[in-house]
Amino acid sequence: MAKRLAASGDEDPYSKRRKLGHDGPPKAPIPEISSTKQLQELLAFRQDAGPDTRRNIQAFKNFLDATAYGEDAELQSSKRKILLEYLTRQPLAIDDGRPTGSFDLMTIWSFAAQSTNEHLYSAVTAVLALLLKTISRHVEFCDLGKAICSLILQREQLKVLEKGLSAQKTKDYIISPCLRLLTEIVSFDGGFFASRVYRFKDVTFKRLDTFLSLTQEKNEAGPSSRRKASIRDNALRYLFVSFKLQDHATKTEMLSHGNIVRFMLQNSKEDPSWFVRELLKVLKEDILLDESIPRRVKARVFVDNVLGSIATLYYYRHNDQDAPDDEQNPEKHIIPESAHALLLSICTTPAYGVLHKEGRSSLNTKGEDVETLVEPIADQSKPALLSTRPQRRKPVRNTNVASFLQSLRPHANELQRDLVLATFEATPELISDYFHKKSTFSFEPKLTATWIGYAAFLLSTIQLPIEKQLATIVGHGSTSPPPGDLAESILPLPLNSKVLTRCLNQSVGLIKFFAIQILNAAFKNLGYVVRYLQSSRSAGNNVHDMTRTSAASDLLDEFSQRCPDMNHVVVVFRSCATDDTTLREVSARLLALYYQHVPQKALEQKFDVSVALSAAIDDIVSTKSQPKEPGLESLVLEHLLKIASCSPDLRWWQSNGHNQRSLFMSGFQLCATLKEGPVHDSLFELLQSASLEGLNLDPAHGRLLLVILLTSLDGTQAWRPPDSVFIFVDDLLQRLVRKGVKYHQDLLTLAEEIHAAAEDTTEAPLGTFLVALMEQWPFVQKSATEIDLEGFSRWASRLFSILDGTRKVSKLSHHVHGSIKAVTTSELCRKWLEESPDKGFGSVPMIPLEIPCSPNVPKPELSGTWTDDRAETAQVSTDAWKPPSPPPSEDDNHTGLRKWKRLDVEEAIAVGAVGELMLCLCSQYGEIRKQALTEVRSWMKRLQASSYNERGPLYLLAGEFVETVKDCIADRPLPYFVGVIAAESCVVLADPLHMLYAKVNKFLNKGPTWNVEKLPSYWVEHVLMRLPTNDDDYYKEVSWLLDQLIDGLRTPEDMELYRRCHIMERLLSLAASPSLPALYQDKLFLLLFRCIYVGGSTTLVTRYSFLGWASCWKASGNLSRPQTNMLEHLVQQCRDGCDFERVNEWSGGMFRLNLDGKPDSSI
Repeated sequence: MAKRLAASGDEDPYSKRRKLGHDGPPKAPIPEISSTKQLQELLAFRQDAGPDTRRNIQAFKNFLDATAYGEDAELQSSKRKILLEYLTRQPLAIDDGRPTGSFDLMTIWSFAAQSTNEHLYSAVTAVLALLLKTISRHVEFCDLGKAICSLILQREQLKVLEKGLSAQKTKDYIISPCLRLLTEIVSFDGGFFASRVYRFKDVTFKRLDTFLSLTQEKNEAGPSSRRKASIRDNALRYLFVSFKLQDHATKTEMLSHGNIVRFMLQNSKEDPSWFVRELLKVLKEDILLDESIPRRVKARVFVDNVLGSIATLYYYRHNDQDAPDDEQNPEKHIIPESAHALLLSICTTPAYGVLHKEGRSSLNTKGEDVETLVEPIADQSKPALLSTRPQRRKPVRNTNVASFLQSLRPHANELQRDLVLATFEATPELISDYFHKKSTFSFEPKLTATWIGYAAFLLSTIQLPIEKQLATIVGHGSTSPPPGDLAESILPLPLNSKVLTRCLNQSVGLIKFFAIQILNAAFKNLGYVVRYLQSSRSAGNNVHDMTRTSAASDLLDEFSQRCPDMNHVVVVFRSCATDDTTLREVSARLLALYYQHVPQKALEQKFDVSVALSAAIDDIVSTKSQPKEPGLESLVLEHLLKIASCSPDLRWWQSNGHNQRSLFMSGFQLCATLKEGPVHDSLFELLQSASLEGLNLDPAHGRLLLVILLTSLDGTQAWRPPDSVFIFVDDLLQRLVRKGVKYHQDLLTLAEEIHAAAEDTTEAPLGTFLVALMEQWPFVQKSATEIDLEGFSRWASRLFSILDGTRKVSKLSHHVHGSIKAVTTSELCRKWLEESPDKGFGSVPMIPLEIPCSPNVPKPELSGTWTDDRAETAQVSTDAWKPPSPPPSEDDNHTGLRKWKRLDVEEAIAVGAVGELMLCLCSQYGEIRKQALTEVRSWMKRLQASSYNERGPLYLLAGEFVETVKDCIADRPLPYFVGVIAAESCVVLADPLHMLYAKVNKFLNKGPTWNVEKLPSYWVEHVLMRLPTNDDDYYKEVSWLLDQLIDGLRTPEDMELYRRCHIMERLLSLAASPSLPALYQDKLFLLLFRCIYVGGSTTLVTRYSFLGWASCWKASGNLSRPQTNMLEHLVQQCRDGCDFERVNEWSGGMFRLNLDGKPDSSI
């Protein structure tokens, strides 16, 4: 007979036949407890504990659930009364701290343990935990709950509990209730029994490491298993409560024995998110922030593997069942950020015990070296660099943190990169150790995400503040700091000449950009370290000074070997595309840093900056429609100018291939266009240096020629010089360069013919230039177009007007002017040469009085010039003189409050940003003054923390200024003169070679505050009435004082302050000095105009008899014609601005008679 085939479908062919009936009687229903008596009967102990006992325990559990979590408040109250009455009837009591009596549940619990009835044991344990949880919320159960807890903590009951905790780890239905019961006992009544629970740690903390290591199996990941707490979950809850409620001695003992924290963090990636958050919170608030736990215990707990377990949470993925797994889920980022905050605190805060306060301990309490490095004896046959290198490295103290950092991946995770950088900044000793041990990445250039991340990490590391690293390496000893360690702190170990050269030679722009930025940051740190070593001086220890100086030289040699050759950077700069301005800017900055810090290495390469500089200037000039500096283009030009200032073979006078101008004239045209700014200042310095070398000029005369030419080529809204004018001026200057001797001889010959004054020949630059102009003028009349001739004539008219105003080479100037007018054939050009420049194309341009120049180069004295408001321009005096403008009004934007924040300390002082901030204290608005005072204090903090060499005197100045103004600016503005003196003193103290450096320091040593009411008279007395610091600087100091008095006079209140200090009497007496130069007379005129503008005309007439003084000064005959015109305008404005009735009454009616009679007579 054939075998029967299996049935088709999903039905199992070997399954048994389904039973149709039930074996035995049906299960009895679980009763519902409604009275105390019923509850007593259900929980009474029976020797035959069978299904009925388990059913009764389940009924009690349902009763407790309804009591604790029921929604009906009235029903909860009635059940609570039943429970209270039941527990009261139980023989529970505490006598002298020891429990007496018994409890039905305890009896059943002990019986279940002895009879190995695991299901009954588990049920009773769970009910006991639920009972304690239910009654812990109500105060009337407090004593009963304590009695139950005390009874459980008896040795007999602990043995019952130990049997459950000793069960096999697969029997979670037995272990979990036990852990929940311990949790409720510890947390009962605010931790009343917490220390007693730990006292029996051989039972209560038994196998915790095993429980914490248990995780749910992968095949249990269904919905039902997620709702059920695992053994690890219950063990963690137990430890959370213990760390929160135990006293500090118990917590210290818990942390000192075993690896509880390590097991708590083990497999934390698999825990639910709310569990992980609670775990991190306990670690921080209950362990790290607990000051009662010793630091040594914390350091023993948070070792490298524990920190690594926390770091695994950077890659945490939520394990909550109902949480969405997408980027919008906040849990996806909360856990990594919380772990990052915890690690950041541990690795950067010494108070937490893991991080030591000091890195390499080079000195003990007596100041002696704790660990002496074996220094080889210097061999004269070897370079000093090799002879001073230590034979072995100092070990780091923060070994746990150092080992932990090696396990992180800062190139792949942004939070980990922030953690490593913050740790480096807090403990600089770890930087060198990290890169020495991190040998898994060689930084070979590859355009991958790993390489880009690692490059960004290296760049951020180099950009960290170098001050702490330098203090760690140099220390306080007298030995020379190892140049190898110094070089590694500037350029970490993975970076060397070979690797960086490969990066620069890549075709990918991003790789080159990172390599250049890394070198830029390294050069910046190099400059700081070298300045620190060269400026370090210890009194009476010349050996120490020589050691530090030698260390700076050795460091430069070491760094030169580690950085690539400059020719690779030159190739990158030249190969930059026109639109790739960013790469061009950073490469130009790097080239400038090569010239600045390692000039020997830079000068070995043949880099002709002339072509690049000319192209950069032409790009800006050709695209400039407004006098405003571009962005990156101006930065490129600024870097190229720094290179040009260091380059010995710059071709200034050679014409470029793409235009007809020389490099000198290209720069000159840009300088005339910009008018101000850092590029203008640097370019002017270079042009001045080039003119001194090319034209063989002395500094003063060379600068005067540049100022006059620059002013004559300065365009206005009515007329702007065309390119042909610049080409013509360039041709004249090149002739002076090539044939300087010839034109000088022509000048001497012409001076004899016209009987010129001696100054016409001593002012050689102006004279030879005019001779060349006169020589070439007939030729341009023949070859130039009509339009070009018109431009030449306009420019020549402006030039001669400026020369007349400066009173330089006046006779020669008039002769040349007449000569070129005589040979001019065009009527239009002749008209331009004959007319005043202000009649056709705007007023005569103003000559900058404060054009930057070297401190050793004297400034030319230009007659008829004034300064106005810190950045003033001077107006050339002509017969058609115009009065100066009124004092500047307050800037509504108050940019001085913010400008200093964008600059470093030295630059903020150099550009006047600090001075502008101090002048904000003179504002008429109280809120601005308060904000300015706060900003000054902030700047003082930055100054104190900086490495600026002159920070000491400047900090003293700022401190005295703050102490002076903090009480007097609440109700009224600070007098402008006080703010001006403070601002100008910053400039003086920043330059120790300044002529007033000694007087300003002497003024600061007078006291902690300034007498505002006597400040003008103090400076007038110490400048006018005292000897100068240098014998030849008296009038220079007078000029400085006049500038401050002019700038400090802006309001009627300032005029009143000058009156009380008797300022005008002394200055009017100074004007009578026959040796006073014309420049200072002009400044006195400007001060008097300021007095009239602020309403001081009446004071001048009645207090100082100004009209009589003016009549005497005019009658002396010592004034030039432009000065006479100024004085007449000044007298007229004084008459118009004074109080007529007051002055007439004061003069006894003579003022009216003088108005009707002679206007220049005195009263």
